[in-house]
Amino acid sequence: MNYHRNILSLLCLFLVLVGLATEKNETGFLLKSDNTCKLWGTGTTCKVMKEEAAPSKSGKIALRAAKNEHEGFQLVLSPQAELKDISISISDFSKKGLASISSENVTIRKVEYVHVTKPSGKLNKEGWYPDPLPLYEKPFSIKAGENSPVLITVKVPKNAAPGTYSAKINLKSSSWETSVPVELTVWDFVLPDVPTMRSAFGLYSGMIKQYHNLKTDEELKQVLDLYFQSFREYRISPQQFFDMYPIQKTVKGVWWNGGTFDPDTVFAGKYSFQVNDGKVAGACADLVKINPKKPYLLKWQAKTLKEKQQYYVTVKSYTADKRPIPWHLQGMFYSGSTHWRKDSLYLDPVNPVVYEDLVLSRPLPREAEYVSVQLYAVFPDERGSEKGTAWFDDFQFVDIKARENLLPHGNFEQDINDLSLEVDYTEFDKAARKYLDEFGFTGFRVKVSELRPGPYFGKKTGWFNGFIKGTEEYKKLIGLYLKGFQDHLEVNGWLGKEYMYWVDEPKHGDYDFVREGMKTIHEVAPKLTRFITENNPGPEIMDVTEIGCPVLAKFDPVKSKEWIAQGRQMWSYLMTWPKEPHVNLFIDSDAINMRMWLWMSYRYHLTGILVWNSNMWNTEGCSPRGVLQNIWDDPMTYMDGNGTPVGAAAEYGNGDGMFFYPPNRDPNNDKTKYMTGPVPSLRLEIMRDGIDDYDYMMLLENCIKNARPDQQGLVKKAKQVLNFGNEVFVNEQEYTKNPEVIMNYRQQIGNLIEQFKTRP
Repeated sequence: MNYHRNILSLLCLFLVLVGLATEKNETGFLLKSDNTCKLWGTGTTCKVMKEEAAPSKSGKIALRAAKNEHEGFQLVLSPQAELKDISISISDFSKKGLASISSENVTIRKVEYVHVTKPSGKLNKEGWYPDPLPLYEKPFSIKAGENSPVLITVKVPKNAAPGTYSAKINLKSSSWETSVPVELTVWDFVLPDVPTMRSAFGLYSGMIKQYHNLKTDEELKQVLDLYFQSFREYRISPQQFFDMYPIQKTVKGVWWNGGTFDPDTVFAGKYSFQVNDGKVAGACADLVKINPKKPYLLKWQAKTLKEKQQYYVTVKSYTADKRPIPWHLQGMFYSGSTHWRKDSLYLDPVNPVVYEDLVLSRPLPREAEYVSVQLYAVFPDERGSEKGTAWFDDFQFVDIKARENLLPHGNFEQDINDLSLEVDYTEFDKAARKYLDEFGFTGFRVKVSELRPGPYFGKKTGWFNGFIKGTEEYKKLIGLYLKGFQDHLEVNGWLGKEYMYWVDEPKHGDYDFVREGMKTIHEVAPKLTRFITENNPGPEIMDVTEIGCPVLAKFDPVKSKEWIAQGRQMWSYLMTWPKEPHVNLFIDSDAINMRMWLWMSYRYHLTGILVWNSNMWNTEGCSPRGVLQNIWDDPMTYMDGNGTPVGAAAEYGNGDGMFFYPPNRDPNNDKTKYMTGPVPSLRLEIMRDGIDDYDYMMLLENCIKNARPDQQGLVKKAKQVLNFGNEVFVNEQEYTKNPEVIMNYRQQIGNLIEQFKTRP
């Protein structure tokens, strides 16, 4: 009996999978047809290809939406002959003359196409794909035999009266005119202003500055605000909103900058001072008061990574008001040793240092009243092309006549009581009040650079203004910063919106380092939310985070259930990998992908979604020098590195990390300053519908939790609907391609929510 039952179960599953694989999108419906143009409609979760045949079945545009929800449809023009100067308008939505929704709540966007010449994966195909959604702003023309969709979206006001409304769309060209009725049913419940589903989408401000031809930071702030308004409209949140409004940290009481206080390699005492490479100098924090007429002797102990490595010690001069004096460096190159060795520099008040008739160092300039000491591990240049490491200890700046050391901190010992940290939140708070409080962004990424290694030759460890993790100084500074940040967020009502996302997709070899950093956060600021993205998720690293975020293809529902039971949140992310048949974010993939992601998130109890970027329009090193990629012409996302040879680029996928288009369609020739927002994508529109679906399901869950005793019949129906089965998806590779399946469930959910709220 069990054998036959198992065979039957396998057969049923096989039939479901076959159905999922072979079903076709039949959501389109014919509205009108004449000798000039066929007019048809379809939902937003559909990619209408340029030469796709108009459907034969008739239908009407009938929308259903909650209050405070965007709901849209695509109106497709399929002309038999060329149509010129087409204009589109829509009336107010009226409800039997008793109520209305103004047409000001309607947005009309053209659905434009990008040419995919390099398919994202082996199962993708070349072709013209719909994706950019520029606003309809003026009449347009379309060719015969090509579909031209427009996307019309209604934002239902929060205070709209429930019921059924009607409106009329008017279309007119130079030779043709028609109208189409639209029906809108408003359910008697409201979607929340802030979506339940949290999100994190990267945004590169530098890319915006390039493509919009902006010159100043103020211009960039204005345009960034328009981008953030688009984020708000599409109910997603940027990973960082405060790039232009940074938190300012100033460490006081450190006597040397530009290097590391090294406890592992010392000549005497607790620390030496380690300096790396030739671009950044180690330098004393305070200027030394001098008399240019007097002789001085600098002496120190030094050690280099390589034998006979050339390091450089120099003295820079300053005026009485502490302005640097150009062209006056007193310094020498020294041949280093892998063992500690004493070296010195004599500052002669009269005679210059000459080598082969070249003046290498003149006496201190007459107007000099201060100097600074600068230490380079190798030959210094702007590019930092020379690499190397040097250590310094027991450094003295001696006034020869007075026999006095003018550099009391040249032993590089640090009094921890001298250390303090000043943090200025002024600019951050301005942005947080606007984008967290007003815009309702669901969270923001915190990159803690001090948890990452700094310019330190040695083990991989955290680094804070010259002090490495494990030292008392580091512990004090990281504690002051993170605890202060935690308290500041809590006082302002922002605690919990942060996610400490300071390391991305760590490899197994990095787990100890990541664990160390995560523990540091929790020890000094236990209320902060730690976050990690994982391409290879496992319990050996997830236990030190409050939010775990695996790539969707690696998500493990069984492990996730255990982690969630322990109080941990789980998110997921999409990226360049994997391709079809997995749920993905590519332009040349099924439209339903971006919406299905949210349905899978609900089933698996995921509370957030992440994509690494939303405006990845160009990668330096892939495009020729001085040339910007035009993603209107080529929507492939390229990336250098990752093992690609010079001049080659890895192809991440069409539209990967790119949900917005720049308004500049010819960035290499059009130098217009664009003080405008971005052009959104169809994929973004579909994803917003999925975010709304997630809210529907959470609202229905709340109805179940708060149901009255007389509503148990509704509770049973609601549980059945929320327990949707394999007809929606089996896993992230096996899922329906037909949006009608989702739309049917959405309608059932909406009806049930309304019944819960309206029944006595």
